[in-house]
Amino acid sequence: MSINSLTETEVQRVTGGGAADNGAGPPAVPALPSAQPARPSTPPNNALSMLVKYIPTESVTLYVAAISAAAALKSIWSQVNAVQIYWFFAALTPVIFILVLLGKRRMMHLLPLLPPVREFPWWKLIACTVAFLVWALAVPGNPYISGESAGAVVGFFAIFISTILSLLEPIFDRP
Repeated sequence: MSINSLTETEVQRVTGGGAADNGAGPPAVPALPSAQPARPSTPPNNALSMLVKYIPTESVTLYVAAISAAAALKSIWSQVNAVQIYWFFAALTPVIFILVLLGKRRMMHLLPLLPPVREFPWWKLIACTVAFLVWALAVPGNPYISGESAGAVVGFFAIFISTILSLLEPIFDRP
C-alpha cells in the first residue's frame, strides 16, 4: 500500500468514515445503497494486505530513483553517497506521512488541522518509517547489504517485518 493509504484510514477513523462539516464545504451527501451487497474480504486479500500495508511506496519509490541516480548525483555533488541517501529518505518518510495526513485532514475540512498530540497517529508514523528502513535494504545498491544471498535474506526479512507490523497494529493503534 502506501503512506496515502495509511493516512486515508486514519482520516476515516477520525471522521467516522465521512468529512466533518464545519461550514467550509458542501454538506455530506449520504451514500446510496449499492445494488449488490458488500462482499466480505477473502482471507487471501487479508493476508496480502498484511504484507503490503506498511510499505511506504512513496518514499521507497523516491529512494529507488535516488539510488539509481547515485553515480550521477556523485558527479554533480561529490559528497553524496548511498549512506546519506538512505538516511535522507529514512528521515523524509515521516515528513511525507505528516504532509499527506495534513493534506487529507485539510481536504476533509477537519479542525484543527493538526490533531492533538494524544490523538496523533504515532503508530502509523513509526511503523511506516520502520518499514522504509527495512524495505530500503531490500533494494539493490543500498549502502548496507551486498550480495545476492544477503539481498534475498533482507527481502524475506522485509516481508516478515511487514507482517509483524500488521499484527502489532491492533495492539498499538487506536481503535
